Amino acid sequence: MIVTLLLLGHALVLSTAGTAALRRAGWPSRAPRLAIAAWLGMSASIVAAVILAGLTATSAAVRSGAAPGRCYGPVRWPCAPEVFSEMGVLAATGAVAALALAARATWCLIAEFRAAARERSLRLDALTLVGRADARLGVTVVDHVTAAAYCVPGRRARIVVTSGALAALDDAQLSAVLAHERAHLRQRHHLALTASRSLVRAFGPLPPFTTARSQIAFLAELAADDAAAKRSGRLTVAESLLTLSEAVPAGAPAPVLAAGGTATGARARRLITGTRPLGPVRTLLGLTVTAAVLTAPLAAAGPVITTAVACCGSSSTPAHVLCAPGCPAQPA
Repeated sequence: MIVTLLLLGHALVLSTAGTAALRRAGWPSRAPRLAIAAWLGMSASIVAAVILAGLTATSAAVRSGAAPGRCYGPVRWPCAPEVFSEMGVLAATGAVAALALAARATWCLIAEFRAAARERSLRLDALTLVGRADARLGVTVVDHVTAAAYCVPGRRARIVVTSGALAALDDAQLSAVLAHERAHLRQRHHLALTASRSLVRAFGPLPPFTTARSQIAFLAELAADDAAAKRSGRLTVAESLLTLSEAVPAGAPAPVLAAGGTATGARARRLITGTRPLGPVRTLLGLTVTAAVLTAPLAAAGPVITTAVACCGSSSTPAHVLCAPGCPAQPA
């Protein structure tokens, strides 16, 4: 039970203090790609800790011998309770909760990716009708007075620019906007955004997941801004952002990533004032901490679950190690 409590405590700390600390930290704006990984890692760690807490609670109840029963199946696991003691109820509850959470998270992840792919397909079909290809720029041009530029990611990825944007932007600014959109596609920001939305879909408006979703959306824009600034210069990118401040296209914004419209003022100020990169040593430290947070639940629960399965599946192990006395060593 100690491991179960540690896992639940881990999830609680990350959901409260961890979320608040990462949201208020100053370094994410200096390393947005690392910060995206940190948000995703923390979100996944919270979910994994709760799921593994249920499994370890089941293991602890069965190992205590308080959930008596006979072993069955190829590996004789889990022991089927025949008496509903308090620990037996805990074992059943932990197993059901863990499986339910895992199934919910998996289903919502698949559903969100399918929905995003479907929306992208519909938008691409519409672009085939209303857009025209510009071979020189490598984009699709849509006739519209609003200055907008965005990309539709996926296997049929496409960058879309309106005629209004072509009229409003000079050559340098247009080059910066296209570099921004290509960075979105190259760094596959839509995958991180879809994953963060799937957790909100799965577990409702819980602060850790809603905060992660909004922060990842903002950080994806910062990462694309930085990539564009390396090519076109910070001031040019800032000018293009301000020109495209109304750039988010009408309709479903989920499957697209636009150059403007998401905290444009803050992003422009960041580009104008400049930001010092985090540096290789701090970046490596951040990656190490992110990996540690992500793998901590498995590292804590793994030995408990592995030992339980191995003991119950081994014909040479006395049955009383996992089950109440009288559990046969061989399948019934």
